[in-house]
Amino acid sequence: MVSESARAAQPRELLTNDEGNSALHYLNFDAPDRNWTHRGPGRDLQLIGERRVLRSHPKGYLELDLERRGAISRGVVISDVPGVVESARRLASGHTVIAGNGAGASFLWELDRDHRVVASRRLSFAGIEKVRLVRQTEQGTFLFCSENAGSNLVHEADWETGARVLFEVPKGVPADSMVKAVRVSADVITVSTGYAASLLRIDTARKQVLLTIGGREQLNPEQCQRPLSPFFFSGYQMFENCDYLLSNWQGHSAAKNSQGYQLLRYDAMGRLLWAFDQTAHPNLSSLNNVLALDGLDTRKLHDEPRGVLVPLG
Repeated sequence: MVSESARAAQPRELLTNDEGNSALHYLNFDAPDRNWTHRGPGRDLQLIGERRVLRSHPKGYLELDLERRGAISRGVVISDVPGVVESARRLASGHTVIAGNGAGASFLWELDRDHRVVASRRLSFAGIEKVRLVRQTEQGTFLFCSENAGSNLVHEADWETGARVLFEVPKGVPADSMVKAVRVSADVITVSTGYAASLLRIDTARKQVLLTIGGREQLNPEQCQRPLSPFFFSGYQMFENCDYLLSNWQGHSAAKNSQGYQLLRYDAMGRLLWAFDQTAHPNLSSLNNVLALDGLDTRKLHDEPRGVLVPLG
């Protein structure tokens, strides 16, 4: 998209996770000679200070140096992890929380500053499947999504009482393999719905879906030169003005570069502002997470306790 409004909505610096090519890419649209790629699998992304990004990998997590083109500053492998790690989050305490999936159960663990599991903070959730990204709330609890017997659920967990169902998506609202939930106010959360290719804004007190953004049936913008291909809405970032930047993953393949527009920006009411044409970057394939660095101080730890990515402390 090339309109003036689209140019204004386009981020200038991006980290984007490429599941299709098993890689993390840094894209600088003003200085493309600074672009770099880190090879290896992973899903979650977080700025953790000292100009580093935390990236989950199937057996733990990595700290990558943004100033050294994604060089590994620290790699952590958790020897007794009970499955595949999908999410890793650095806390203000310096501890790290991981979440993922094993045989018939998901797990949520906390590791100390030396990357050792805290014995009293090791939870297993039998029957909860397909946990992908976990986010800590302002209240210190953790939100994550799952599927159970055809139900699409958002859970809230704490170390003392475990997990409870915070919201079940109504049967008439499309959702399939939901990815990420964040709390944006006392009773409102936003959730990416996976294969339903939408974001839901939800009132958890009234048990209502307030707004659906995107969706499989959304119209193709005139500015797009090929189908938008809303396929699987995955990781996303909320901005202070309530815009959303999200990844529109296109499938498990290294041959998805020409498929759809894989990063999309919507305003708070669901109007599409910008679509990223990844074909200008043939080393990209199928993007499942994104983090815009514009205006962020990468020397500081950031998280999303109220939805918007902000520095902690």
